[in-house]
Amino acid sequence: MRQHIETSGMQRRSWAVGGCLGLAIGCATYGWLVADAALAATLAGVYTVAIGLTLEHRSVVPLGSERAAGYDPWSGAWAVVVSLAALCGVGFWLPLAPGLRLALQLLVLGVGLAALQFGIGLVRSLPADERPEGEQVGAD
Repeated sequence: MRQHIETSGMQRRSWAVGGCLGLAIGCATYGWLVADAALAATLAGVYTVAIGLTLEHRSVVPLGSERAAGYDPWSGAWAVVVSLAALCGVGFWLPLAPGLRLALQLLVLGVGLAALQFGIGLVRSLPADERPEGEQVGAD
C-alpha cells in the first residue's frame, strides 16, 4: 500500500511538472511566436503529455551515467527521423512566417516525443511474461 501511495505521489508530481512546462510552452508560443489560441493550446497539451510521460518513464529509460553501456540504434533512429521531420519537413523554403515555422517545428518535436513515450507505455502495459526486456534484439 505504501509503495502505491509513493508511486501515486510521483505520478502527480510528473504530471504537475508536465502541466506547468506544457502551459509555459503554450503561453510562450502564443505571446512570442504566433497569436493563435488553437496552436498554442495544442502545443501546451502535446508538451504536457510528452513531458509527463517522459517523467513517468524515467525509471525504465535511464539517462546519462545510469544508461547501460553500448549504443542503442533505436534511439538514434528516432532522433534522426523526428529531427528531419521538424527541421527539414518544416524547412526555411516554405512560405511561412518565422514564428509560425518555429511553432510548427516545436509541434513536430513534441508529437515525436509523445509518440516515443506512448510506445514505451504500450510495452510497459504488457503482462510481465510478454515484455521483450530480456530479449536480444537482432540475435539469431
